[in-house]
Amino acid sequence: MVLHPFYPCHKNLLSLISEAMTKERNEFIPYSPHLKKYFEKERRGLEKVLKTNLIQVHHIGSTAISSIVAKPILDILVEVHTLDGIELFKSEFAHLGLTLQEGFDKSERLYFARLAPDGASHLSRIHIFEKNSEAIKDHLDFRDYLNAEPKIAKEYEKLKVNLNEQYEESPALYAAGKNEFIQIVLNNIT
Repeated sequence: MVLHPFYPCHKNLLSLISEAMTKERNEFIPYSPHLKKYFEKERRGLEKVLKTNLIQVHHIGSTAISSIVAKPILDILVEVHTLDGIELFKSEFAHLGLTLQEGFDKSERLYFARLAPDGASHLSRIHIFEKNSEAIKDHLDFRDYLNAEPKIAKEYEKLKVNLNEQYEESPALYAAGKNEFIQIVLNNIT
């Protein structure tokens, strides 16, 4: 496992995250309260674009779990009244530095990403779901459970590190391993 020393210094937070991602795509960083500042910056931009369609914005993913290391990618869940018409605002999202990611079922969610200077690594991933989507509850329940149960969170961290080492060249297998753990946790808490 490669740990990135995510300490605040004279560089801004986005530069630190970008640097971590472009140095080595498989680095992990310890939790940092500075991630909240980065989340708030992203949230404010999303509020400006989504306006009255926006219900709530949540910090999710491993960087939202304070007791574990995570890849330096900020995951954000956005709950909206409707997905209809959001794609029409691609230029506004682009103005924020966010690119619509293709290849996903857009009836379930829209997925935008902020890319690092290398043009491939993600700095932020924005998952936009329509209200009442079961995925919203699942993401929030998993995040909240791991924050409340540090032992389970550490198991998840260990699994992610092991999967990352085992499937360094196969993001799909890495994700499948994580998803299996997430489903087990969700099945046990609901």
